[in-house]
Amino acid sequence: MNKKDSMRGLGKVYKFTLDQLFKSKSNVISFGIFILAAIAAVPLMCIFMDPNSGEQAVSFSSEVMTMDAFTSRDDVSFDARYAIQYGYSILVMIVCLFSCTYIVRSIVEEKSSKLVESLMVSVKSEALILGKILAVMTFIFAMIAALIIGFGLSYVVTGMFMDTSVIGESLASMGITSDLLNIGPGLIVIALISLLLAYMIFALISALNGAGCSNMEDVEAANTTAVMVVMAGYLVSVIGTSFGSDPSLFLSLCPIVSAFSAPIYYVIGDIGLGVLIASWIIQIACILLIHKVSSKVYDSLIMYKGSRLKTG
Repeated sequence: MNKKDSMRGLGKVYKFTLDQLFKSKSNVISFGIFILAAIAAVPLMCIFMDPNSGEQAVSFSSEVMTMDAFTSRDDVSFDARYAIQYGYSILVMIVCLFSCTYIVRSIVEEKSSKLVESLMVSVKSEALILGKILAVMTFIFAMIAALIIGFGLSYVVTGMFMDTSVIGESLASMGITSDLLNIGPGLIVIALISLLLAYMIFALISALNGAGCSNMEDVEAANTTAVMVVMAGYLVSVIGTSFGSDPSLFLSLCPIVSAFSAPIYYVIGDIGLGVLIASWIIQIACILLIHKVSSKVYDSLIMYKGSRLKTG
Protein backbone atom coordinates (compact mmCIF):
# COMPACT_ATOMS: atom_id res chain seq x y z
CA MET A 1 0.00 0.00 0.00
CA ASN A 2 1.50 3.32 -1.04
CA LYS A 3 1.64 6.45 1.09
CA LYS A 4 -1.11 8.18 -0.85
CA ASP A 5 -3.52 5.31 -0.29
CA SER A 6 -2.73 5.17 3.45
CA MET A 7 -3.76 8.85 3.78
CA ARG A 8 -7.03 8.36 1.92
CA GLY A 9 -9.87 10.23 3.65
CA LEU A 10 -7.55 12.44 5.76
CA GLY A 11 -9.22 15.67 4.65
CA LYS A 12 -12.73 14.39 5.38
CA VAL A 13 -11.80 13.22 8.88
CA TYR A 14 -10.01 16.51 9.59
CA LYS A 15 -12.94 18.65 8.45
CA PHE A 16 -15.55 16.58 10.27
CA THR A 17 -13.61 16.51 13.57
CA LEU A 18 -12.83 20.23 13.46
CA ASP A 19 -16.48 21.01 12.76
CA GLN A 20 -17.53 18.93 15.77
CA LEU A 21 -15.01 20.70 18.00
CA PHE A 22 -16.26 24.18 17.14
CA LYS A 23 -19.91 23.09 17.40
CA SER A 24 -19.48 21.75 20.93
CA LYS A 25 -21.05 24.13 23.44
CA SER A 26 -18.64 23.11 26.19
CA ASN A 27 -15.66 23.88 23.93
CA VAL A 28 -17.10 27.27 22.96
CA ILE A 29 -17.74 28.15 26.62
CA SER A 30 -14.23 27.09 27.62
CA PHE A 31 -12.85 29.10 24.70
CA GLY A 32 -14.72 32.20 25.92
CA ILE A 33 -13.62 31.75 29.54
CA PHE A 34 -9.95 31.49 28.53
CA ILE A 35 -10.16 34.63 26.40
CA LEU A 36 -11.87 36.58 29.20
CA ALA A 37 -9.17 35.42 31.61
CA ALA A 38 -6.45 36.62 29.21
CA ILE A 39 -8.15 40.01 28.85
CA ALA A 40 -8.57 40.41 32.61
CA ALA A 41 -5.03 39.24 33.40
CA VAL A 42 -3.22 42.50 32.61
CA PRO A 43 -5.34 44.91 34.70
CA LEU A 44 -5.36 42.43 37.60
CA MET A 45 -1.58 42.05 37.41
CA CYS A 46 -1.16 45.82 37.41
CA ILE A 47 -3.40 46.19 40.46
CA PHE A 48 -1.74 43.49 42.55
CA MET A 49 1.83 44.25 41.46
CA ASP A 50 1.55 48.02 41.96
CA PRO A 51 3.42 48.88 45.19
CA ASN A 52 1.18 51.93 45.62
CA SER A 53 -2.06 49.96 45.44
CA GLY A 54 -1.91 49.10 49.12
CA GLU A 55 0.40 48.45 52.01
CA GLN A 56 2.80 45.64 51.32
CA ALA A 57 5.33 44.13 53.61
CA VAL A 58 8.84 44.38 52.23
CA SER A 59 11.47 42.00 53.43
CA PHE A 60 15.19 42.32 52.94
CA SER A 61 17.51 39.35 52.88
CA SER A 62 21.08 38.64 51.94
CA GLU A 63 22.46 35.50 50.40
CA VAL A 64 25.79 34.18 51.59
CA MET A 65 27.80 31.78 49.44
CA THR A 66 31.34 30.55 49.21
CA MET A 67 33.73 31.79 46.53
CA ASP A 68 33.62 28.40 44.77
CA ALA A 69 29.83 28.49 44.66
CA PHE A 70 29.91 32.05 43.33
CA THR A 71 32.35 31.34 40.51
CA SER A 72 30.62 28.11 39.44
CA ARG A 73 27.02 29.30 39.55
CA ASP A 74 24.90 29.58 36.41
CA ASP A 75 24.67 32.89 34.59
CA VAL A 76 20.87 32.63 34.69
CA SER A 77 19.37 33.03 38.16
CA PHE A 78 17.35 30.22 39.66
CA ASP A 79 14.22 32.42 39.81
CA ALA A 80 14.44 33.26 36.10
CA ARG A 81 15.25 29.68 35.11
CA TYR A 82 12.39 28.26 37.18
CA ALA A 83 9.83 30.87 36.07
CA ILE A 84 10.57 30.37 32.34
CA GLN A 85 10.62 26.58 32.59
CA TYR A 86 7.48 26.48 34.73
CA GLY A 87 5.54 28.83 32.44
CA TYR A 88 6.42 26.92 29.26
CA SER A 89 5.83 23.53 30.88
CA ILE A 90 2.36 24.61 32.03
CA LEU A 91 1.53 25.68 28.46
CA VAL A 92 2.70 22.35 27.00
CA MET A 93 0.87 20.41 29.69
CA ILE A 94 -2.45 22.21 29.11
CA VAL A 95 -2.22 21.73 25.34
CA CYS A 96 -1.40 18.04 25.67
CA LEU A 97 -3.91 17.18 28.39
CA PHE A 98 -6.77 18.72 26.41
CA SER A 99 -5.84 16.75 23.31
CA CYS A 100 -5.26 13.48 25.19
CA THR A 101 -8.75 13.41 26.66
CA TYR A 102 -10.52 14.23 23.41
CA ILE A 103 -8.51 11.89 21.18
CA VAL A 104 -8.86 8.86 23.46
CA ARG A 105 -12.61 9.37 23.90
CA SER A 106 -13.19 10.00 20.19
CA ILE A 107 -11.36 6.86 19.09
CA VAL A 108 -13.04 4.63 21.67
CA GLU A 109 -16.52 6.02 20.94
CA GLU A 110 -16.16 5.16 17.26
CA LYS A 111 -14.95 1.65 18.02
CA SER A 112 -17.62 0.91 20.62
CA SER A 113 -20.45 2.27 18.43
CA LYS A 114 -19.23 0.26 15.41
CA LEU A 115 -19.16 3.51 13.43
CA VAL A 116 -15.54 2.81 12.61
CA GLU A 117 -16.53 -0.32 10.67
CA SER A 118 -18.33 1.94 8.20
CA LEU A 119 -15.58 4.55 8.19
CA MET A 120 -12.85 2.04 7.39
CA VAL A 121 -14.48 1.36 4.03
CA SER A 122 -13.41 4.78 2.74
CA VAL A 123 -10.84 5.92 5.34
CA LYS A 124 -7.58 4.22 6.28
CA SER A 125 -6.62 3.93 9.95
CA GLU A 126 -3.53 6.14 9.55
CA ALA A 127 -5.66 8.90 7.99
CA LEU A 128 -8.36 8.45 10.63
CA ILE A 129 -5.96 8.91 13.55
CA LEU A 130 -3.91 11.68 11.94
CA GLY A 131 -7.03 13.59 10.84
CA LYS A 132 -8.33 13.69 14.41
CA ILE A 133 -4.97 14.78 15.80
CA LEU A 134 -4.56 17.57 13.23
CA ALA A 135 -8.12 18.83 13.83
CA VAL A 136 -7.60 19.01 17.58
CA MET A 137 -4.25 20.70 16.98
CA THR A 138 -5.93 23.36 14.83
CA PHE A 139 -8.54 24.00 17.51
CA ILE A 140 -5.99 24.26 20.33
CA PHE A 141 -3.60 26.51 18.46
CA ALA A 142 -6.50 28.74 17.40
CA MET A 143 -7.32 29.07 21.09
CA ILE A 144 -3.69 29.91 21.95
CA ALA A 145 -3.60 32.54 19.20
CA ALA A 146 -6.84 34.05 20.55
CA LEU A 147 -5.36 34.14 24.06
CA ILE A 148 -2.22 35.90 22.86
CA ILE A 149 -4.25 38.44 20.88
CA GLY A 150 -6.58 38.98 23.86
CA PHE A 151 -3.63 39.48 26.22
CA GLY A 152 -1.92 41.86 23.77
CA LEU A 153 -5.04 44.00 23.28
CA SER A 154 -5.61 44.03 27.04
CA TYR A 155 -2.03 45.21 27.58
CA VAL A 156 -2.45 48.07 25.08
CA VAL A 157 -5.84 49.18 26.39
CA THR A 158 -4.82 48.85 30.05
CA GLY A 159 -1.73 50.95 29.35
CA MET A 160 -4.02 53.87 28.47
CA PHE A 161 -5.45 53.93 32.00
CA MET A 162 -2.91 52.23 34.26
CA ASP A 163 0.84 51.90 34.66
CA THR A 164 1.76 48.57 33.02
CA SER A 165 5.49 49.00 33.63
CA VAL A 166 5.09 47.16 36.95
CA ILE A 167 4.72 43.90 35.00
CA GLY A 168 8.08 44.35 33.28
CA GLU A 169 9.69 45.46 36.55
CA SER A 170 8.37 42.39 38.33
CA LEU A 171 9.76 40.09 35.63
CA ALA A 172 13.08 41.96 35.65
CA SER A 173 13.34 41.47 39.41
CA MET A 174 13.35 37.71 38.76
CA GLY A 175 16.00 38.10 36.07
CA ILE A 176 13.61 37.65 33.14
CA THR A 177 14.48 40.31 30.58
CA SER A 178 14.12 40.75 26.84
CA ASP A 179 17.89 40.31 26.52
CA LEU A 180 17.70 36.91 28.21
CA LEU A 181 14.77 35.69 26.13
CA ASN A 182 16.11 37.29 22.93
CA ILE A 183 12.55 37.89 21.78
CA GLY A 184 12.21 37.96 18.01
CA PRO A 185 11.08 35.93 14.98
CA GLY A 186 13.63 33.22 15.76
CA LEU A 187 12.24 32.64 19.24
CA ILE A 188 8.68 32.50 17.89
CA VAL A 189 9.66 29.86 15.29
CA ILE A 190 11.49 27.76 17.90
CA ALA A 191 8.54 27.96 20.30
CA LEU A 192 6.04 26.96 17.58
CA ILE A 193 8.09 24.02 16.30
CA SER A 194 8.73 22.78 19.84
CA LEU A 195 5.09 23.11 20.83
CA LEU A 196 3.89 21.35 17.66
CA LEU A 197 6.26 18.42 18.19
CA ALA A 198 5.30 18.18 21.87
CA TYR A 199 1.63 18.12 20.92
CA MET A 200 2.11 15.48 18.21
CA ILE A 201 4.10 13.05 20.36
CA PHE A 202 1.65 13.11 23.27
CA ALA A 203 -1.41 13.08 21.00
CA LEU A 204 -0.12 9.95 19.26
CA ILE A 205 0.58 8.29 22.61
CA SER A 206 -3.07 9.01 23.46
CA ALA A 207 -4.17 7.55 20.13
CA LEU A 208 -2.14 4.42 20.85
CA ASN A 209 -3.87 4.07 24.22
CA GLY A 210 -7.28 4.60 22.64
CA ALA A 211 -6.55 2.02 19.95
CA GLY A 212 -6.13 -0.62 22.66
CA CYS A 213 -9.66 -0.04 24.03
CA SER A 214 -12.87 -1.63 22.81
CA ASN A 215 -15.60 0.01 24.93
CA MET A 216 -16.34 3.20 26.87
CA GLU A 217 -15.54 1.55 30.20
CA ASP A 218 -11.88 1.55 29.17
CA VAL A 219 -11.71 5.29 28.47
CA GLU A 220 -10.82 6.33 32.02
CA ALA A 221 -7.93 3.88 32.25
CA ALA A 222 -6.62 4.90 28.82
CA ASN A 223 -6.90 8.58 29.74
CA THR A 224 -5.05 7.98 33.00
CA THR A 225 -2.15 6.32 31.19
CA ALA A 226 -1.85 9.18 28.69
CA VAL A 227 -2.10 11.83 31.42
CA MET A 228 0.57 10.09 33.51
CA VAL A 229 3.00 10.19 30.57
CA VAL A 230 2.37 13.94 30.14
CA MET A 231 2.72 14.58 33.88
CA ALA A 232 5.95 12.57 34.00
CA GLY A 233 7.52 14.79 31.34
CA TYR A 234 6.22 17.91 33.10
CA LEU A 235 7.47 16.95 36.56
CA VAL A 236 10.91 15.83 35.41
CA SER A 237 11.40 19.07 33.44
CA VAL A 238 10.40 21.26 36.38
CA ILE A 239 12.41 19.26 38.96
CA GLY A 240 15.39 19.30 36.61
CA THR A 241 15.41 23.10 36.92
CA SER A 242 16.69 22.72 40.49
CA PHE A 243 19.94 21.25 39.17
CA GLY A 244 20.75 24.24 36.96
CA SER A 245 22.42 23.55 33.63
CA ASP A 246 23.98 20.19 34.62
CA PRO A 247 21.23 17.87 33.25
CA SER A 248 20.48 20.06 30.22
CA LEU A 249 21.98 17.73 27.59
CA PHE A 250 20.26 14.58 28.89
CA LEU A 251 16.87 16.23 29.41
CA SER A 252 17.06 17.90 25.99
CA LEU A 253 17.55 14.57 24.20
CA CYS A 254 15.16 12.40 26.22
CA PRO A 255 12.00 12.36 23.98
CA ILE A 256 9.23 12.74 26.57
CA VAL A 257 11.08 15.30 28.70
CA SER A 258 12.71 17.18 25.81
CA ALA A 259 9.26 18.32 24.66
CA PHE A 260 9.16 20.40 27.84
CA SER A 261 12.84 21.20 28.39
CA ALA A 262 14.83 21.51 25.15
CA PRO A 263 13.54 24.92 23.92
CA ILE A 264 13.98 26.44 27.38
CA TYR A 265 17.54 25.17 27.76
CA TYR A 266 18.28 26.64 24.33
CA VAL A 267 16.75 30.03 25.14
CA ILE A 268 18.70 30.43 28.37
CA GLY A 269 21.92 29.28 26.69
CA ASP A 270 22.50 25.85 28.28
CA ILE A 271 22.49 24.04 24.92
CA GLY A 272 23.30 25.08 21.38
CA LEU A 273 21.22 25.05 18.22
CA GLY A 274 22.73 21.69 17.18
CA VAL A 275 21.44 19.96 20.34
CA LEU A 276 18.03 21.58 19.90
CA ILE A 277 17.79 20.33 16.29
CA ALA A 278 18.96 16.86 17.42
CA SER A 279 16.16 16.94 20.00
CA TRP A 280 13.63 17.77 17.27
CA ILE A 281 14.94 14.95 15.05
CA ILE A 282 14.57 12.42 17.89
CA GLN A 283 11.04 13.64 18.58
CA ILE A 284 10.11 13.41 14.87
CA ALA A 285 11.46 9.84 14.74
CA CYS A 286 9.36 8.95 17.81
CA ILE A 287 6.28 10.58 16.24
CA LEU A 288 6.63 8.56 13.02
CA LEU A 289 7.21 5.35 14.97
CA ILE A 290 4.25 5.83 17.33
CA HIS A 291 1.97 6.81 14.43
CA LYS A 292 2.86 3.63 12.56
CA VAL A 293 2.43 1.45 15.66
CA SER A 294 -0.89 3.05 16.67
CA SER A 295 -2.27 2.50 13.15
CA LYS A 296 -1.25 -1.16 13.18
CA VAL A 297 -2.74 -1.65 16.65
CA TYR A 298 -5.94 0.05 15.48
CA ASP A 299 -6.20 -2.24 12.45
CA SER A 300 -5.38 -5.37 14.46
CA LEU A 301 -7.92 -4.64 17.21
CA ILE A 302 -10.70 -3.21 15.07
CA MET A 303 -12.96 -6.16 15.95
CA TYR A 304 -11.47 -6.82 19.38
CA LYS A 305 -14.12 -6.75 22.13
CA GLY A 306 -12.17 -7.90 25.16
CA SER A 307 -10.76 -5.86 28.03
CA ARG A 308 -8.30 -3.06 27.40
CA LEU A 309 -4.83 -4.25 26.47
CA LYS A 310 -2.14 -3.38 28.97
CA THR A 311 0.69 -1.09 27.85
CA GLY A 312 3.27 -2.75 30.03
